[in-house]
Amino acid sequence: MPRMKDVLKSYDNLKKEPEKPDGEFTPPPASGSGMSGLDAIRQAIQSQLKKQKTETTQTSPPPATPQSTINRNKAILETKAIPVPRIPTQKQDIKPLAIDDEQASTQLYMTLHRSFERITTDITNNIPIDPKPLIESIPDFCTSIEQNEYIFLKAIQRKRYATWVISHSINVGVFSVKIGLGLRYEKNKLQQLALAAFLHDVGMIKVPNKILFKHGKLEPSEFEVIRQHPIQGYEIIKHLKNDYSYVIDTTYQEHEREDGSGYPQGLKGDEIAEFAKVVGIADVFEALVHGRAYREGYITYHAIQKIIENKSKQFNPKIIRGLVNSISMFPIGSYVELNSGEIARVISINKPRPVRPIVEIIEDANKKKLETPLRINLEEEPLLYISKPIAID
Repeated sequence: MPRMKDVLKSYDNLKKEPEKPDGEFTPPPASGSGMSGLDAIRQAIQSQLKKQKTETTQTSPPPATPQSTINRNKAILETKAIPVPRIPTQKQDIKPLAIDDEQASTQLYMTLHRSFERITTDITNNIPIDPKPLIESIPDFCTSIEQNEYIFLKAIQRKRYATWVISHSINVGVFSVKIGLGLRYEKNKLQQLALAAFLHDVGMIKVPNKILFKHGKLEPSEFEVIRQHPIQGYEIIKHLKNDYSYVIDTTYQEHEREDGSGYPQGLKGDEIAEFAKVVGIADVFEALVHGRAYREGYITYHAIQKIIENKSKQFNPKIIRGLVNSISMFPIGSYVELNSGEIARVISINKPRPVRPIVEIIEDANKKKLETPLRINLEEEPLLYISKPIAID
């Protein structure tokens, strides 16, 4: 393992060398002040709503509530001894999910896993890595994420399709591109971000599995090994400097933090490349939604809440807003369990209330499939809410 001071010096010298125009990347200045709590989420959502044109709505008598909905609401409410409310069910224009798009997205997601597997093999065998197989898939990858939620759904599922480093790296790529879309990156910049995100953790391949997958708290000496992985990553990809300098910056700096609390150099604010800031928050988000040996993963809403409440000083407010603006709390097509024990599929998002989407209940509380799915608008059902997301293969 190279000494940290030698690598720091080498990295600093490398940054001073002239770069090709295509590889230049100048991070914009940090902006705004820190946010905390759910107010930040509400603020971001409200800012989006202000940009939309005000729609003129006409009031009309609500249609009669289906008897099945009344019976189910009555059963929930009887235990609380309060009157049964009449909740109107409104028709929604919902675009059907395209199976072909889902299959194509799944195939693309798995292709990236296989390409990254070859990279890990080369790293293990001390062969200089070639990013071209990844790069070939990136345009379709970014387009798919922009047009639908299928790859995002794969990325938030608990199931892993390869070793931890591979799945983690591809998933961080998914979340980084989502954030990049929230920041309104143009196409070329978005594709550069994807490559930087895919390769951000190549240094972890050098970390022993007994440390990487240890149950419980790491010893100081073990944590120091973990802290070396950005340096290891730099050593692995420094031969890519001429064409992909932004990848080197991201790999080396993605654990740096806005307030200077990160590593390996303790950089802060404008000293950190913007791609590194984006990938850094995507990396934390991935860890939160997938959990650890000692805890289950968080639903996307709670993962974002954790980042805002506990780490708002570590991340740039602009990047946090990009996360909030782009990550669906409960993506269309995902499956959730309601507090009633019923299983439902998300079919439409209520933008003013993203935690209360429109769902179709497909299984009752006894896990019996319904012959006809029951459509429920959770915004109009005050006693029902999503308790957790679930994976259904």
